[in-house]
Amino acid sequence: MKRTRLSVLAATLTAGSLLLAGCGGAGAADATTEEMLALPAVDDANGLVVDGEQVADASLLEAARDDTLVWFTGSGSESAELTADRFTAETGVEVEVTRMPSAKLNERVPSEAGAGRLSAGVVTVTDPMIAEGLEDNGVYVPYTEMPTHDTLAGTKDVQWADGAYYTSYYSAYAFAYNTQAVDAAAVPTSWDDLLDPRWKGRMGVVNAGAGGTVQGLAAFQEQVMGPDYWGGLAAQDPRFFDTTSVQLESLARGEIDIATAGFNSTYGAELSGAPIKLVVPEEGVSGTFNMQGLTSAGQDSPAAKLFMNWTWSKSGQQFAAAQGFIGARTDIEQWPTGQYRLPKADDPSFVVYSPQEAAAQGADVVRRWNAAFGFNG
Repeated sequence: MKRTRLSVLAATLTAGSLLLAGCGGAGAADATTEEMLALPAVDDANGLVVDGEQVADASLLEAARDDTLVWFTGSGSESAELTADRFTAETGVEVEVTRMPSAKLNERVPSEAGAGRLSAGVVTVTDPMIAEGLEDNGVYVPYTEMPTHDTLAGTKDVQWADGAYYTSYYSAYAFAYNTQAVDAAAVPTSWDDLLDPRWKGRMGVVNAGAGGTVQGLAAFQEQVMGPDYWGGLAAQDPRFFDTTSVQLESLARGEIDIATAGFNSTYGAELSGAPIKLVVPEEGVSGTFNMQGLTSAGQDSPAAKLFMNWTWSKSGQQFAAAQGFIGARTDIEQWPTGQYRLPKADDPSFVVYSPQEAAAQGADVVRRWNAAFGFNG
């Protein structure tokens, strides 16, 4: 996906028109990133200072504004567009985005790098094992020049491979409901509430083998809610989905009343007018890593270096949080996602599925989940 100058959530409206059909949403295509989070104070008189925090010195800022950021990302389309627009608004640097699933990036990026044709200065992926492979293949190169580097290096699970790549933020997983189908008095507030017989045949789940986020959710449910929780959910006769996007469309249409849900994509649908509300369960939420690194091509791109600096600035982290992610930095507060308050990354109620767990247990988690739910793929 080559970037166009889409405004806030226009990508959601374009790619997900079925999701919003008949939902009564209004004005999302005319919104701007400022409606999600007000622009901070920006001072570029001597370098770039955003919200009182130094992001770049004068020489890097000047060079970056004569450059263009080429960014490959496995993030969702709407999130990629929002982030690129916000970066441009705060820095004055233009962006070209190519968006595709992380598995596809893992095919394309090493191939282009090996042939000396890699254009991307920064690559963001949603799978820690892919990030590790990109570092092993020399695609990611160490970058420790961010003004926030010392903070990142001192924060658990943020700097990897001596600065070859970093945790940019975390995806959060919880659940959501259709506001037109669920009475206010019946709104569930906890994971245990999903076991109420009222939801039998009215719930949607994405199968645990569909990707790292839902695999992490399955592990979270077993770890936090106990070994019998999968069986309780299975007894609800949920409808199975292979992708979160199709599940979200079904929830918005009222084909299901309640669904486990990725926070970022579901919040985007809510802003776009879908009759959906999210829940931050009292027992906590599950999380998975989003990784980002400067590439071998990015070593010669001031715009790419500026984007790395900005990603972990206070402003960059807060904008990620405003979209429904959980920031990697724990020295600043987790910015609210609209009306919702997600936990900080170091809060005990946020349970992250680590790369080590994914490598050691992932296949077994999926196998046992499939057996518990009688799911044959």
